[in-house]
Amino acid sequence: QCRERIRGCDQGRRDRHSVDCREGVSQSAIYHPVMQVRRAGPEDLRRACVTAMRSFVDDPVMRWLYPEDDVFLAPNGAVFRSAMTAWIGLGEVWCTDDVAAVAVWIPPGRPEIEFADDPDAPPPPPDRLERFAVIGEAMAARTPAEPHWYLQLLGTHPDWQRQGLAAGLMNVVFERAGAEGLPCHLETETIENVAYYRHHGFDVSAEWDLPDGPHMWAMYRPA
Repeated sequence: QCRERIRGCDQGRRDRHSVDCREGVSQSAIYHPVMQVRRAGPEDLRRACVTAMRSFVDDPVMRWLYPEDDVFLAPNGAVFRSAMTAWIGLGEVWCTDDVAAVAVWIPPGRPEIEFADDPDAPPPPPDRLERFAVIGEAMAARTPAEPHWYLQLLGTHPDWQRQGLAAGLMNVVFERAGAEGLPCHLETETIENVAYYRHHGFDVSAEWDLPDGPHMWAMYRPA
């Protein structure tokens, strides 16, 4: 498990970015003229989980994995707690200052991530474990062979969507990927998201149907 910060990132100077989010705003209200973007830390765990849960409440894949409302909508975004803890430990979760938007990036090489069991949660049912195995195999089969940045999760709290926050979080890593000469990769599960990510330089590299589940797209952004 890799928990080192990316080398060369000065915590005091490079972990926070000012992103002008006035361009491309599709609503008359503006979140903030200059959005502060920073790495998420352990103190942001609860808010990051809540933002992810609220962002994905109607997501076809997440609700295929977690169809039960009492599980997915559990308080404090508990459904994401184990994964978000591990992702934050990896050092490439980026967020707005108030954690209204969150981006989980996995660095090149796809370091192994250890997800700890939540002692307060009941064991997952066998059908959920089977679905995780199915989707894991499907995504692995469509993962680029070359080193790349992987956008694991991108979510904005519904109260603050369509104001450029997610784009700001992507741009932080787009700049790094460009400087490193590396592509970016993601999966998504709605045609609206396909259009959104195309606007940000991705194109479809593969698509498939999950068994008794939603359609999915893999998308690739060249260096």
